[in-house]
Amino acid sequence: MNVPNTAIGSALVRRPGPRLAEGIVTHIDRTPVDVGLAYTQWDRYVEALIASGWEIVEVPPADECPDAVFVEDTVVMFGDLAVIANPGADARKPEVSMVERLLERIGYATTHIVPPATLDGGDVLKVGDTVYVGRGGRTNPEGIRQLRRALEPQGANVVAVPLDRVLHLKSAVTALPDGTVIG
Repeated sequence: MNVPNTAIGSALVRRPGPRLAEGIVTHIDRTPVDVGLAYTQWDRYVEALIASGWEIVEVPPADECPDAVFVEDTVVMFGDLAVIANPGADARKPEVSMVERLLERIGYATTHIVPPATLDGGDVLKVGDTVYVGRGGRTNPEGIRQLRRALEPQGANVVAVPLDRVLHLKSAVTALPDGTVIG
């Protein structure tokens, strides 16, 4: 994929797989998934990233993993460091290795969240140098401790946020470019 030299950064993406409708459901009722529509939406998402100046880095498919399209759950990026997650749901763990190999191949330094710690990237919200981490069903206190140990030497201030009634921190809140957090 050709990207203008004005790219503002790299965006990791992974196409939805054929088993998308079988994904893990937590905190909500299962509803039908239109996989064809999901493919169209993914294409538009990638187009929007490119139009905004992002370089697209496509992670190889993981068709056997229904939730693999949510690639952000597998890694937390901070500067040139990739913190490889240890997902809180065992079914998500096979998604991680392809992401790690890709990041190492393109030159990122990596470190790992290791058991008994669990951490999902969807629980991590970066606002400047502050890194908010949801502590709930997918990320445990040890995962937050290990992330803090990895990121504080990079200049991050890691702040734990207790969660309930949502799967991930970023299911409840997001940050705008000016640092405003909305939920």
